Amino acid sequence: LLLGGAGGLVVIALGLAPYLRKFGGFTVPDFLGERFGGTAVRPLAVLAVILCSFPALALTVLSVGLIATRVFAIDEVTGIAVSVAMLLFCSFPGGMRSASLTQVTQFTVLLGASIAALLVLLWQHGGSLPSLDALGLDEAVSTLRLKTFAALDPVNRFALAFCLAAGTASLPHLLMRGLTTPSVEGARTSFLLALPFTAVLCLAAPAYLPLFGQAPDASSDAEAILSFGLLASGGIAACLALGSGLTLAIANGLSYDIYYKSLHLTAPTERRLLAARAAVVLVAGVAAIAALAVPQTMLAMTGAAFSLAASAFLPALVLGIWWKRANGEGALAGMIAGIGVCLYYMLAPRYIPFAFYETSSFLSNATEEQAASYTALRQSYYLTDPGAREAALAAWEETARGIANWWGISRAFAAIFAVPSGFLVTIGASLFTAAPSADMQSFVEDLGKPTPP
Repeated sequence: LLLGGAGGLVVIALGLAPYLRKFGGFTVPDFLGERFGGTAVRPLAVLAVILCSFPALALTVLSVGLIATRVFAIDEVTGIAVSVAMLLFCSFPGGMRSASLTQVTQFTVLLGASIAALLVLLWQHGGSLPSLDALGLDEAVSTLRLKTFAALDPVNRFALAFCLAAGTASLPHLLMRGLTTPSVEGARTSFLLALPFTAVLCLAAPAYLPLFGQAPDASSDAEAILSFGLLASGGIAACLALGSGLTLAIANGLSYDIYYKSLHLTAPTERRLLAARAAVVLVAGVAAIAALAVPQTMLAMTGAAFSLAASAFLPALVLGIWWKRANGEGALAGMIAGIGVCLYYMLAPRYIPFAFYETSSFLSNATEEQAASYTALRQSYYLTDPGAREAALAAWEETARGIANWWGISRAFAAIFAVPSGFLVTIGASLFTAAPSADMQSFVEDLGKPTPP
């Protein structure tokens, strides 16, 4: 997990962020729209931003709300309202640059609270690291389902690392950070400097679970209350840092890329500012409603964010920066292909497993016994009396879902197929259509040249 995320940050730092900063745009859809032109690439990019960002935003709002219910002893609806209020407070006053400066403080709070809480809890339990084993670190880590990842076969382990790296490198709210740095070099170094801090937090996080599992009762122990308060403040800071970035990524896409760039290019500054702030309020409000109404759906969709982001953006971004022959038709076709393949592999094995398996059974990792069982259950369904077909269908469907795959790769790792598809389609469509203008090709060449200090 850490390897994949770190790989994505390195890709951003070395291959994407400096060149996006040199371009000088405001959003990822803005770069794609200006680089490839046309009227379809920009709206499609905004749609992709919403698909990969909104579920995570709703889950973030829910997380802050649940922490607020514990800290302030309030009901869930009020907790969500408090969550939205804090999110708006961090996002509403300024744009992404202001949010980035705010998040420096939020990260300081997160890091300080995490270290302080760990020190307090270690002191409670004698301060010796060997005692962590006695506190049940294995059981605590298992609650994070890390053993599930460790038990993956080599193919799925590689697919997981690939999706995390490619997805991290393509997340719009991360890429937008590089657009707010004072210089091109600052865009590169900011992501490289993020690596050690991210590693510290990721590696230390599992240690808190067993410590809290054995901590004294919070209602009667002041130290436990202090520990909980420190970690709660750190959790809120982390969620707000993530939530403000997601909110602005979606809101900027709606207000800047859709309202201004696509619909009202002559809109005055005052109206654009009003549209931007209205979009922030709208996005935060809809996220709160989704968090309350369909939390499980938002949780499931959040897991797809990395694959969706990589499938939609990585081919267009990489080729748009590094290949001057890439054109608008190729980028549009590649984005559609990437998103389409990703959604198909994520959804089809779950909702239409029979059609998926029977059209691509030669790619499945099903054993001979599993394939024979599938055939037998299919025949049994059609030969069963109508009154008993429901049970036969359930058994047939369960078997189909277990073998509806390509080479045994999990549906969550759909980017392993979608990203190469996006690259191939973008390259092929670009080669079979007209080349970009000479000015655009010159712009791409200049974009890749080193920036003088």
